[in-house]
Amino acid sequence: MAEAWGSNPHQSTVMRLVREFITVISLASATFILYWALWCEAYSLLILTGIVTDFKTTLTKGRWDLVAMSVFLFLIFILLIPVRLKKDWKSHGVYTAFIVSLFAEMFGFPLSIYFISSILGLPVLEVDFTSYILHIGMPIGSFILFIGASLIILGWREVYKAGNKLATGSVYKYMRHPQYLGIILVTLGWLIYWPTIPVLILFPVITLMYYRQSKEEESALIETFGEQYIRWAEKTPMMIPRL
Repeated sequence: MAEAWGSNPHQSTVMRLVREFITVISLASATFILYWALWCEAYSLLILTGIVTDFKTTLTKGRWDLVAMSVFLFLIFILLIPVRLKKDWKSHGVYTAFIVSLFAEMFGFPLSIYFISSILGLPVLEVDFTSYILHIGMPIGSFILFIGASLIILGWREVYKAGNKLATGSVYKYMRHPQYLGIILVTLGWLIYWPTIPVLILFPVITLMYYRQSKEEESALIETFGEQYIRWAEKTPMMIPRL
C-alpha cells in the first residue's frame, strides 16, 4: 500500500521547512514594500516642497525585468494572508490579475495612456500623467499603501502568535478582518498612485470579493470557535474600527 504524503516524519519536516522558507520570503518582501512606500512618501514630499526640482517626467517602458520582479514581490507578499477556504484562492487570483496589469503598464507598456490619448485626440499625455504621479498619486497612494501593508503584517503576526487559538490581540482588538482591509487599502493605494483602466476596473471587484470572503469565513470561524467568536464579533467591528 502506498504511504500517504505527510505520514513520513521526513516528509513532514520538509513541508515544515518549505512553509518556513515561504514565510521568511514573504516577510522580507513585506519589509521591502514598507520601506519602499516610506521612500516614495519622503521623495514626493521633497518634490512638493520644492527641495527636489530635477525629476524624471517620462514613463519607464520595456523593462519587463522590473515587471517580473515587482509582480513576484507583491505576489509573495500576499501569502501572509492565510487561505482558510478553497474559495479564498479566487480573491487571490483577481488580486494577481490586478498586480500583473498594474506593473505591466508601469514598467512595460503604458497602454492606458496611449488609449486615452487617442480617444481624446490629444498628444500622448505622458508628461501630464507623470506630473499627477509625482504631485498627487505618489504622496497619497504610497501613504495608503503603507497603512494597508502594515495591517497585513500586524495581522499575520497576531495570527502566527495565536496558533490554533482565536486571534483577538493587537489590530484584532479593533477589527475582525485587518488583513482583508489591508489588501483593499493596498489596491486602493495603487489605484491612486498609478491609475490605469484595468486597475480601475479590478479594484471594485477585489473589494467586493474580499468583503464577501470575510463574511464566508466568519461562518467557518463560528463553527471552529463557537460562542467565543460570537462574543468577540459582537464587540469588534468587521473592518472599520470605531472612533
